[in-house]
Amino acid sequence: MNKLFLLLLLFIMSSCIKSDIVQYGSKNTDPATFASGQQLPVATRSYTNFCNPNGWGRKGCEFLAKYDGTFWADTENYYSDFSDLQFLNDIYFISLFNIKNDVSYCRGWRTGENISDGKKWNIKITKDGWDVLWFDYDYYGTNDDIEYTITYKYSVIDSLLHFSSSDGQTFIFSPSDKEYLKGSIDTGEIIQLEGCTFL
Repeated sequence: MNKLFLLLLLFIMSSCIKSDIVQYGSKNTDPATFASGQQLPVATRSYTNFCNPNGWGRKGCEFLAKYDGTFWADTENYYSDFSDLQFLNDIYFISLFNIKNDVSYCRGWRTGENISDGKKWNIKITKDGWDVLWFDYDYYGTNDDIEYTITYKYSVIDSLLHFSSSDGQTFIFSPSDKEYLKGSIDTGEIIQLEGCTFL
């Protein structure tokens, strides 16, 4: 009986001794970051960023959440095709303003299919980071096949909005504090196209 007890005791003691404890450091320990910049250290960050301003993925849009409602103006080329723009974390994620002396217009783009005056284009957001927004613009025109694709890139650096595109355009926009009200625009006529956010 004593031998059996002693044998059992030795077995229990030997099973409690672990000599090779291996801990793997491959677990994702990056904190989750909210659009406000607040971090949650107990949750792990997802590296599959899902951003779709048209639907349920709206809260996954970091750039659009951070710059929701902001206006930007190209002060050096004020009368260019896109003299002012606004980002929205909504169905229409960007509004483009063309302010001219005689006729001004605005329009909005949304992800997915856009149609205006019988012409069609498709927009897909490819990168939506804290200060970076990239999207592909597939232009169909009146056809069923893509005529051309342009990649648009926006990034905020030192409080300025830098724009570039794969077709060679580059602009720098400054934050705008203008009021985009119909009555405040000194123009002969304002044409509002689909998605326009003139107030």
